[in-house]
Amino acid sequence: MRNQRRDLRIFRDVVRDDHVPDESTTALSPHRITGDSWEARFALGLCLPDVWTAWDADADRLWVATTDARSWAAVDRNRDRFAVHQYGPRRLWDEVEAAYLWWEDQGCPGPAGVSGRRGPGGSVRWPPLPGTRRAMPW
Repeated sequence: MRNQRRDLRIFRDVVRDDHVPDESTTALSPHRITGDSWEARFALGLCLPDVWTAWDADADRLWVATTDARSWAAVDRNRDRFAVHQYGPRRLWDEVEAAYLWWEDQGCPGPAGVSGRRGPGGSVRWPPLPGTRRAMPW
């Protein structure tokens, strides 16, 4: 995942007036996704290479979007849970959460503990690593 686009005007570039997002909640804090764990950010970047993140100006909302701007999610603190709004053909927060939980389930590996194989068309397939519990969820 990319987070270099902090100055992006989200509403201009991604969110449109006709977008009606699905609403849900999650217990996974967006700060765990974008926090100090470089290993987590590395693994999520490998899992979701066409996805970027940006914190809203007040740092209470995390935006997640695809580079083609067709899908997006916004995650806001709502007491002990977090409100999730998702729009587009992909359920981005669901993908982020699945990738993060997969990474935790594997024992939080760093770059040396993750391997993949490039397939036809440039896609990357992530087989289970020796000694791991399961393959990536996609």
